[in-house]
Amino acid sequence: MTPLRGLIGAVALSRAIVLLAAFLAENVVARNPALTSGDSSPILRSLTSWDGWWYLGIVRDGYHVQPIVDAYHDYAFLPVWPGLIRVLSWPWPEYAGLVSIIVANTCFVIGLALFVKLGRVALGDDRAVRGAALLALMPFSAVFSMAYAESLFLVLSAGAFLAAERDRRTLAGILLGVAALTRLQGAVLALPVWLILVLRDGRRLRPTQAWVLLGPLAAIGFVAAVGMFTGGSDAYGAAQAAWGRAGLGAAAADQSLAGSFSIINAVQLLTLLMAVFGLVYIRADRIPLPYVLVVVLPLLLVFASGTLESVGRHVTSAVPNAWILAGRRSTWFRIGWPAVSAITLLVISTAMFAGRFVP
Repeated sequence: MTPLRGLIGAVALSRAIVLLAAFLAENVVARNPALTSGDSSPILRSLTSWDGWWYLGIVRDGYHVQPIVDAYHDYAFLPVWPGLIRVLSWPWPEYAGLVSIIVANTCFVIGLALFVKLGRVALGDDRAVRGAALLALMPFSAVFSMAYAESLFLVLSAGAFLAAERDRRTLAGILLGVAALTRLQGAVLALPVWLILVLRDGRRLRPTQAWVLLGPLAAIGFVAAVGMFTGGSDAYGAAQAAWGRAGLGAAAADQSLAGSFSIINAVQLLTLLMAVFGLVYIRADRIPLPYVLVVVLPLLLVFASGTLESVGRHVTSAVPNAWILAGRRSTWFRIGWPAVSAITLLVISTAMFAGRFVP
């Protein structure tokens, strides 16, 4: 089987697993009655659950000053993803849930194609394709098919790095800015993208490198806009704190790193350990230094947030992790890991769609 056919097969298999997980969660597994969804249709009920409910609420009604549920505010979610879905579903607002899933999966395919192109620049063809296949099968990769911003973020971040590698600095900066308004973590990608430009310029500072500042400036602008919208300068931080992201040692007891141990905590810890395990091979596998930061920075953000919730999603979005796995030559990593990853994807996705595990 050629690497490209293997990639197509891995993507098809992974999305079939996600659909199977949604079917099982809706028809076999006991569903958490508190779980909300943005669309009540079969399968879409699962794919628009969790944060999808919030995003589709913004698509439908925009942002609100007052909390939507208890102390939870919808302006904790950034505007590019719901804005895109609102535009694309404008002729058919009642189908916004379906549109969001179609767009998410389309972006995932585009993002994988860009990830392959980027991998070819950094590591060569075979590893680039294998890495993309492994990314599709990651245990938490169901989020790329949900009404989440992750697929769009993959397109924007991979596009920004590819633009930097091709010395298209203005485009890289613009993509970073949009990425930072898609997921706030996009702001920290300015550092590795800037490093690519510095290395290209012979380790010298040049004015054109300043384009990368569009990433952090966009994030700062959104936080400031929330402050003006709500009348409170700390509104965005307070909205994040409601989800337990109040900083190390400041989260609620049941969400903090020191919280009570459970099955969910165990999965989160194993996910974190897998990511740390990958760090062992970063330099041995000749991962270029800017992409080392793409692996490390999400881990630092997880610890800085004060909660392990959604650590799997953050680790999955740190896409060079897939390159590290693709660099392993043993039979276990070439055959065993994809099989284990696919099974884990089914189990975790079913638990997420049933409302038993936070994506």
